Amino acid sequence: MSDLDAFTDGGRTSFVRKMCSTALSPSRLPGLDHALNPYTRCGHDCAYCYAPYVMRTSPLEWGKEIVAKVNIPQVLAKELPRRQGVIGLGTVTDPYQPLEAETLLTRRCLEEIVKASARVSVLTKSDLVLRDRDILKRIRGAEVGITVNTISDDRAGIFEANAPPPSRRMRAARCLVDEGIDTYVFLGPIIPTITDHDLEGLVQGIASSGVRSAMIDRLNLRPGMKTRMCRRLAERSPSSLIEFDARVESDAYYSEIIAMLESMLREAGIRTAAAF
Repeated sequence: MSDLDAFTDGGRTSFVRKMCSTALSPSRLPGLDHALNPYTRCGHDCAYCYAPYVMRTSPLEWGKEIVAKVNIPQVLAKELPRRQGVIGLGTVTDPYQPLEAETLLTRRCLEEIVKASARVSVLTKSDLVLRDRDILKRIRGAEVGITVNTISDDRAGIFEANAPPPSRRMRAARCLVDEGIDTYVFLGPIIPTITDHDLEGLVQGIASSGVRSAMIDRLNLRPGMKTRMCRRLAERSPSSLIEFDARVESDAYYSEIIAMLESMLREAGIRTAAAF
């Protein structure tokens, strides 16, 4: 395979196969020592994604051309003996975005982590993670976070139309818990008219999944993000625009919703923590 081999899925997203020189990078996220991202950019293309700003990439281009680091499992295998600590899999891209079903890069990285007896924490909003539960069960202390910010498939589709719906993610969380894999819910970002659409249903859905902990994160607007979100609302739910605009920049709103969620989740027997 050449260093650069482009192909397309025939739709709105194109993919580029590329070689990488490093697999692990230092992580500044709490509890994570290293970051491992088999892809650059993400096919889920969520309107609120912070990653383009971290990677200094145009948010408008983020979901259009995905880079698959085709040799990352081999590079990872060479780096693992020299690295200690927890590896965060999927810190600036979803390791189980649609392309993973074809390339299996995340799965092959997990296989190397098993061989090295390393530790890993996975974060995803895709039920494709279930495919790899056989490997995750072999990694001591493996942790999986499932991201949701609403229990409503319809409301979720406004800002994350290319990701699996929450109903599938919560079933995945239930399955992971049943398999004995340490699983938590990443509840975020909190979004007006989305997360507060049905707080009781959201908490009930999380509790029914069997997880016992949740990390909560508010929406942090970046330049141009509010405009993109308003455009999607105008297309999918124009009646929500006024309420969204009134609350999206309100610190008081987020404090109130997060306090309510923390109280409701604790009452349901679920530990809560701030995400970052």
